[in-house]
Amino acid sequence: MKSVWLLKSSEGSDGRYKDALTKAGFSAVVVPTLSFQWCNEAPLRDALQRPQDHTGIIFTSQRAVEAVAQIYEKLAVSIHDQWSDKKVFVIGEATQMAVQTLLKLPSIGQESGNAKQLAPIIIRETKPFDKPLLYPCGNLGRDELPRLLAQQDRDFRALTTYQTSSHPDLRQTVQKLTMAGQMPDVAVFFSPSGVKFALPVFEELKVSTTGVKIVAIGPTTNTALVEHHQSVWGVCPLPSPDGLTRVLAALQ
Repeated sequence: MKSVWLLKSSEGSDGRYKDALTKAGFSAVVVPTLSFQWCNEAPLRDALQRPQDHTGIIFTSQRAVEAVAQIYEKLAVSIHDQWSDKKVFVIGEATQMAVQTLLKLPSIGQESGNAKQLAPIIIRETKPFDKPLLYPCGNLGRDELPRLLAQQDRDFRALTTYQTSSHPDLRQTVQKLTMAGQMPDVAVFFSPSGVKFALPVFEELKVSTTGVKIVAIGPTTNTALVEHHQSVWGVCPLPSPDGLTRVLAALQ
């Protein structure tokens, strides 16, 4: 049985990947890589209380949805009703599911896997020089989506709503696994942030990725791995358990 390390936020955040790989015959282990802290609650609350000032809202991660949800759930029903008439854009199935579950809002763009794929959808669904799109994001978010929208005269309001840092259990988890002789056949990186925090830990603990098949979730993660001189074996074009399972099927 091939072993797979899932270098993602944490065990409890999204068990769908581990479940899907287990069903497909892999031994999957979640290596908690990222942790998050909310920030800028006051300006976010102010923005959410004024849906009339926005064309809609953009979510590029589950974490952004969670940051919004902790404030959104306390707002008046009349505010919820106004946001339900706005366009909500998302990247990927997991973000779409979070919007549906936590905010009870319909969304557009779940078939997109990255900012480059979402931008044309937003441009198609909105008008130039309209009211801004609210864009809650993390402190390590890339500027690709804002740049693509600005090129087409779509206004947005980016607001950092969470801080991303290394998970406190990352080093200990990697150390325990390697000391037990449980090196993976495959290591799956879910985000550029995961690459940024995990690879230095590997280096510190003298964990070599030689012989390990490296898989990236999405092209931006692939780019981050290449920039860190990692040989990428496969790229999952869409952030979904089914997509990852298909990529790994060649190993079975």
